[in-house]
Amino acid sequence: MFTTGSKWFFGLAAAAFVGALVYGGATAPDEVSLSTFTGVLTFGYKGAVGDHVGYAVLMGLAGAGVFLGATTAAFRDADVDAGAQLLQRDTVPEVVAPPQGSYWPVIAAFGVGFVTVGLVAGQALVLLGLAVLAAATFEWAISAWAEKATGDDAVNRAIRRRVMLPVEVPVLGLLGVAVFVLSMSRILLALPQGGVYALFALVPVLVLVAAFVLAAKPRINPQVVAVLCVVGALAVLAGGVISASVGPREIEPHHAEEEGEGEHEGARPVDPGAPVVVPGQPR
Repeated sequence: MFTTGSKWFFGLAAAAFVGALVYGGATAPDEVSLSTFTGVLTFGYKGAVGDHVGYAVLMGLAGAGVFLGATTAAFRDADVDAGAQLLQRDTVPEVVAPPQGSYWPVIAAFGVGFVTVGLVAGQALVLLGLAVLAAATFEWAISAWAEKATGDDAVNRAIRRRVMLPVEVPVLGLLGVAVFVLSMSRILLALPQGGVYALFALVPVLVLVAAFVLAAKPRINPQVVAVLCVVGALAVLAGGVISASVGPREIEPHHAEEEGEGEHEGARPVDPGAPVVVPGQPR
């Protein structure tokens, strides 16, 4: 009765529906009572619902899951007999497995984690999780489409690069620069003054050593370079997160500001109507 695709969509709809009930009841202004349950079950008609935006998003996701599940079940998704009947053949062609695994489901799982934590921590994490989910879903859909564009894997990869590289390169570049600048600013504000000097001395040395190694071994495995770049990026990101949680160090005020404030505090107030006396001139 239920096809493979419909099971996934119905499961997503059930999870979103339960999430909407819990979120709508947890964010309600009143204490939990019978009207809370009736409110989230009747879309607010017989009771109160908390945050309408989050409740509507989760309910919309549940409705979309039910619709897609019913559609795939009606059209017999992944049913071999239905496919053979549609193609007017005795058997359907053998399914070709994808040439390599996709990492977009893992990234989408991180997006779900951000949304879940953001429901408790704050709205910023919810928005970040939704952005990660939207990007992962879009990339995953494009990859799935490109893998079945032709029967040649090399041509499929070329099609995907031609479609997605003009979008991925500038977006990922901007995100990388923004995350790097933000993380480094948090690190520099959290480190003591001596640590800042040490960091400024260490980073150029590391960049110089890395450039020397890459120049000395031009045929180095690209995967090794990619792994080193990812490790470095994760180290900077982790340092920025930890520094942001610790907070900035205590910064002493500048001496000039202290002197200026002292002079300002020691000056006597001047009457705007008092005559101006110039030294050496008669009054």
